[in-house]
Amino acid sequence: MKFFLDTASLDQISFWKKFDLVHGVTTNPTLLSKESSNPIKVIKEICKIVNGDVSAQVTEKDSKEMIEQAKFLKSINKKKIVIKLPCTLEGIKAAKFLANRNYKINITLGFDPAQISVFKNINIAYFSFIIGRVEDFGDSNIENIPLLKSMIMKLNPKIKFLAASIRNSHQLLSAATNGADVITVPPTTWEKIFNNKYTIEGEKSFMENWEKLPRDVRKKYEIKK
Repeated sequence: MKFFLDTASLDQISFWKKFDLVHGVTTNPTLLSKESSNPIKVIKEICKIVNGDVSAQVTEKDSKEMIEQAKFLKSINKKKIVIKLPCTLEGIKAAKFLANRNYKINITLGFDPAQISVFKNINIAYFSFIIGRVEDFGDSNIENIPLLKSMIMKLNPKIKFLAASIRNSHQLLSAATNGADVITVPPTTWEKIFNNKYTIEGEKSFMENWEKLPRDVRKKYEIKK
């Protein structure tokens, strides 16, 4: 299983890469719009930092225009760029055309396991299944994770199940333990996980107790003298 970082922030990518949590990067128009630099320049810089796949999403709506935009995006870095297409009928048409020409495709905005049905004979690289965003509408997709994995294994095992829109550790663990091949995680979610209040309070308690010892006793144990 791999972890991708769901961001277009160069600073965040560089930071989390130090912890071996950036095996690839997923971007989208919203994430790119938050950066001050030209989106093309941002994608190029991401490809320099990251060793794995970098998903760049099309912004066109018509399949023919998606294909032309995909050709351009691919030219940014032929080795690392994965073309991200929406799970719409137009996106699927573009995916079929591009996959037949050896483009790596990431189908995004997958909300229903049944949507994978059309990819039995279309060798996309990733199917991005949206988890957290569904809960914004008062629904849940966690119970559908094993259903999607089962569908992929029956229809086209070459496709990698990419769990996306991860907002908390419960969603991450549900994806990880139910067959996700890749989990793309926003930096904010990693921050929540590692700023766990019990971890922070536990460390604080340990240090408060430690400092009750006489200083000369502590010095013998500590690096700082």
